[in-house]
Amino acid sequence: MKNSFLILVAAVLLTSCASKSSFNSFYAEHKDECEFSISTPAFFANLFIPKDDVEEYKDLFKKVKHYKVMIFENEKASLDKQFDRFIKRKNYASIFKVKSNGDQVQLYFLENKNTIKEIVLKIKSDEDFVVLGLKTNISEKDFNKFIEKSSVKITSN
Repeated sequence: MKNSFLILVAAVLLTSCASKSSFNSFYAEHKDECEFSISTPAFFANLFIPKDDVEEYKDLFKKVKHYKVMIFENEKASLDKQFDRFIKRKNYASIFKVKSNGDQVQLYFLENKNTIKEIVLKIKSDEDFVVLGLKTNISEKDFNKFIEKSSVKITSN
């Protein structure tokens, strides 16, 4: 009986740890440090996104299931380092990185079996640090089609 109970407890513990393997864990750890944070299902958030502004990206928005936004003011270097360690530890792949006049934008994705499960956007300036996490279910093939159709062109130097 004790062994069955221990196995059950271990299974519950491992299951709860597995659910924290994504951007959700960073969000939970740093939610109290940010000036503003919101976590909302996509069907609700999409009501407030101006359709004319994002017409080109509508196929992407259809695949988003959940949004998490965090805004930090007076960003500390330690927070940026923690975020970078999180990205590396969770094996996010970098799509692109843009630096201009001290501002920095980076886009990452987390893939599982040729499906992009999460997209994370990091925007950092001298004063602010914004992180946007999108829970998705986009096939790699659909994502590549989206990039090809987009007016935003990603090139490497």
